[in-house]
Amino acid sequence: MPAPNVYIIVLNYNRKDDTLDCLDSLYNMDYPNFRVVMVDNGSHDGTALSVMEAYPHAHVIENRRNLMFSEGNNVGIRAALAEGADYVLLLNNDTVVATDMLTKMMDAMQAHPDAGISGPMIYYYPPKTEEPELIWYAGGIVKLWQGLTAHRGIRERDTGQYKSVEYTDYVTGCALLATRECLEKVGLLDPSYYIYAEDADLTMRARLAGYKLLFVPGARIWHKVSATSGGEFSTFKIKNKIKSNLRFFIRYARPIHWLTIPWFVLGRGLLFALKKLIR
Repeated sequence: MPAPNVYIIVLNYNRKDDTLDCLDSLYNMDYPNFRVVMVDNGSHDGTALSVMEAYPHAHVIENRRNLMFSEGNNVGIRAALAEGADYVLLLNNDTVVATDMLTKMMDAMQAHPDAGISGPMIYYYPPKTEEPELIWYAGGIVKLWQGLTAHRGIRERDTGQYKSVEYTDYVTGCALLATRECLEKVGLLDPSYYIYAEDADLTMRARLAGYKLLFVPGARIWHKVSATSGGEFSTFKIKNKIKSNLRFFIRYARPIHWLTIPWFVLGRGLLFALKKLIR
C-alpha cells in the first residue's frame, strides 16, 4: 500500500533565505510521498521566483498581498485538499527539519487513528552538537480557568524528559500535521485572529469535535523563533498575542472561568515585567 500523501504548506513573507533553507531540509526527508506548497504572501524580495528556480516540483502560489498567517495558510490548505491531500502539514518557513521528521509524524498518526492533529518536538535554532537541545515546544498546555495557553518545556534543555508519544492540549501552528478528515470537519484557520492563537483555536475545535491531539517527540525540527514578527519579545508579538489570546478565551472560556482569569493574567503580566526589569 502506498504511503499517504502529505502536502506541506510553507508560508513566506519576505524571508527568502529562511524559506530556501526550510525547503532544502524538506527535500532531504526520507518520507516517500509528499509535495511542498509554498505560499508567498505578497513578498517583494523575489522568493517565489527563487523557489521556482531551485525547486521546480514545488507548487508555488503567489498572493497579491499579505493575507497574514491564517488566510495565507488557508490558501495553501484549500489547494492541497483540492489536489487530494490525505494529510496537510503547516510548517513555518523559519524552520529546518530532521530527515526523518515526517516519517516519525506519520508513524505516530497511523498508530493513533483517533488523532486528528499532531505536532513534533521543536527546538530553538540552530541545532546543538555538543550540548542538549534547547526546547521551544514539547506539547501544548491550555488552562481555561487560568486564561493560559503555553508551550510545555519551553527553554528547558532536552535531557530525555519528554520522550513518549502522548496526547496534548494544543499543537502549535509552527508545525501542525492534520488529517484531511479533521480539516473538512472542523474547518480551516480562523482569519479573525489576524496573527497568533489561530492554532490554539483550530486545535480546540478539533478537540471539541472528538479528535485527539498528539505530541511526537521523535519528530524533530529547529525554529528560528519569531523571525518574521521581529523577535521573541518584540512589541508587535506581545501586543498581538494579548489581543488574540483574549479573543480565544472569550470564545471558549465559560462564565465561571472569568472569576479567575483576570487574576492569573495580571499575575503573569507582573511576573513578566519583573523579569524584564531584572534583565
